[in-house]
Amino acid sequence: MKNFNSKKWFFLLAIIILSLSIAACSQKNVEGMVATVDGQGIRQEEFDTDYKVYRTMFEKQLGEDALDQVGSDGKTFDDTLKEDILEKLITEKIVSQEAEAMNIVVTDEEIAQNIELYIKNMGGEDAFNEFLASNDISKEYIETNMGKEILVQKHKQNYLEGVNISQEEAKEYFEENKDAMTIIRASHILVGTEEEGNEILKKLKNGQDFATLAIENSLDSVSALQGGDLEYFGKGAMIPEFEDATFALKEGETSDLVKTEVGYHIIRVAERLDTFEELEEEIIKILEEQSYVNMVQQLRNDAKVEKY
Repeated sequence: MKNFNSKKWFFLLAIIILSLSIAACSQKNVEGMVATVDGQGIRQEEFDTDYKVYRTMFEKQLGEDALDQVGSDGKTFDDTLKEDILEKLITEKIVSQEAEAMNIVVTDEEIAQNIELYIKNMGGEDAFNEFLASNDISKEYIETNMGKEILVQKHKQNYLEGVNISQEEAKEYFEENKDAMTIIRASHILVGTEEEGNEILKKLKNGQDFATLAIENSLDSVSALQGGDLEYFGKGAMIPEFEDATFALKEGETSDLVKTEVGYHIIRVAERLDTFEELEEEIIKILEEQSYVNMVQQLRNDAKVEKY
């Protein structure tokens, strides 16, 4: 069964980011650098490229003024995004440094093979190029970050070879979290208007393929690449209205239109897991993931980081 936590590289790193504290900013400035990690610099260019890509995706999905909104911490979403991107780059540098010390490398061939698979899963070169153009992303950016993703996965795999989660630990975790342990795999199609949503519902009732309609119509450009597939998620991971509608569905059921702050969704549940026997493998992966995140956090705490 596929690990519901295995998203693209930025989702994995987002989990790490959220579990790390933000270090105090240095008043010192180094030209062309946004931070140093144990003496190695992170270039302003790296930060600017990541920021441009993430800002474009946020604005495309949530509206041009989404990042100007102020969160409960008093910061704009734009300020929070900038902080998270910088912390992501710091984490990447820390993992890269340790991987280098462990002689873990990523070859050009591995990157090329993964890019080829990525393009295939998207539906071919035309769909891939359209995605790049619509999100103002270069192929070089995808290649660079594919390399980062592969490196993180190799680093994680190396670490997990020494981690052994027992069935007893898994059962204990299940019992402690039973009420929140239901896991669902679902897909969705996100559109901007009720009219568009009703048109798609009609097409689904007439037998048209859900995945194809998601690829062609969904505003969620990330999941649309996978036919709307959101992979596995539990409670608390989604917008409340979306979550309530999803967890009310049975396996194989499709929702009517579900309105949230980002638009109108049509949701289809592919799988529902809620017993220990069904969840044991996933619980072990959750505990392994937690162990890896804790280890990376310790590396982050031990690293000498200066932010400019």
